[in-house]
Amino acid sequence: MKLIFQQDVPERIDRFVAQNLPGVSREFCKKLIENRMITVNGQFVRPSQKLQKNDIVEIPDKIERPSCTLEPDHGNLEILYEDEHIIIINKQPGVLTHPLPGQTRGTLVNVILAHTTLSSIGLPFRPGVVHRLDRDTSGCIIFAKTEKAHLNLVEQFKNRTIRKSYRAVVEGLFSKEIKEISVPLYVEKNGSGKVSVKFGRGKEAKTEIRVIGAGKNATYLEARPITGRTHQIRVSLAFIGHPVLGDTRYGRFSVLIGRQALQAYSISFSHPETKRILTCTAKLPGDMVVLLEQLGISD
Repeated sequence: MKLIFQQDVPERIDRFVAQNLPGVSREFCKKLIENRMITVNGQFVRPSQKLQKNDIVEIPDKIERPSCTLEPDHGNLEILYEDEHIIIINKQPGVLTHPLPGQTRGTLVNVILAHTTLSSIGLPFRPGVVHRLDRDTSGCIIFAKTEKAHLNLVEQFKNRTIRKSYRAVVEGLFSKEIKEISVPLYVEKNGSGKVSVKFGRGKEAKTEIRVIGAGKNATYLEARPITGRTHQIRVSLAFIGHPVLGDTRYGRFSVLIGRQALQAYSISFSHPETKRILTCTAKLPGDMVVLLEQLGISD
């Protein structure tokens, strides 16, 4: 298969190939490129190679696509919405969104697979996964059941048309005058996955903030990410001196809660099939309810 890159803005080869090979993940495409199965203008390249307009990308006509070898795990699912195209779950804290090479059981994807089928895009470890929540972040998360729905939702995330709202309890008394946080975020290259604020090197991360209530040296906030950077809310709040309570990575340990007090409270998007706006809200988990009570803050 021969493809001509026709965009004016350069794009990574692995991302471009993934967009043109339905049913496979970007990681799978990286492997194809690293194994010298794909060329650009007749030359082998690295997965990070940026395509320029009119570059010619050649992909083998027959590629053995990955199949789902993940084991289903029976468990409790709090389903917020489900039809033949998508399923939306209220994820509980402490649960991985999807399997990793070293942990292929006990994740949310494993439990969903015991309930229904998921899109093959993202295999072998991320079938149906269109976005993720950190292990200790709870709340609304969407999974795609069909390839068509998967590609549609990925495009909506890319175009920033999906609206998400988070609830967080942060350290200190947050000023009601602060309505927005905008900082450049940079993912460290040391393999730790940690994110930091780096002016001149990071990518813009913009978050809208609204104070809901305040208590014993803590504040209950609504945070709406305008951009979709990794750990955006946690790092942005920590940078201005109000880390999420219990966030041991970007803040500090708390005796009041055993994880970061962060909930993906609601999500709103265009249904990939009906095109109607669908909004789901996830009730706060028990540990955050107790936390608010201890701090004397009403939801």
